[in-house]
Amino acid sequence: MSITPYQYQLLTQTLASIRPNFHGFCTSWYNQIQHYDLRMQIPTNVGQIIIWEHQIFDFVQNCVMRIPQQSNLLLYLQKQRETLLFMGTTERDISVLLFTFTATLKSHLGRHFTSAAKNAWNKALLLIENMLRFELFKKTNVIGLQEFKKAQQQVN
Repeated sequence: MSITPYQYQLLTQTLASIRPNFHGFCTSWYNQIQHYDLRMQIPTNVGQIIIWEHQIFDFVQNCVMRIPQQSNLLLYLQKQRETLLFMGTTERDISVLLFTFTATLKSHLGRHFTSAAKNAWNKALLLIENMLRFELFKKTNVIGLQEFKKAQQQVN
């Protein structure tokens, strides 16, 4: 799965749009996250939350920058592995964080969150989610050619 140049442009434009008020974005996102029972440790005091906001922006920006070169994105996510595991991140947490991230984008961008921008973010976040699931939990939705042939032989 790859991101087209136009989709990449939409990702960078929408990220640039929310950057000036990323604190407001994170406040909205944090409020949405509170509706879910996450297992991972999320900061609760104001000082920690502000530090977390900077880390989140860096994480999102680094992921977006690396999306055109998926091997670079994978290397970056591998470097984040220990931190995410230390926080107690679960597969469900990843899904919730990415779902609520998209919902928050929609809320903050309003009419500027076009269907094309939504599709670009959905594609990018699905890619990131799949890579994180593999890196953290060794789960993948990709079936290797050998596995596919073996399954086909068992069916026949």
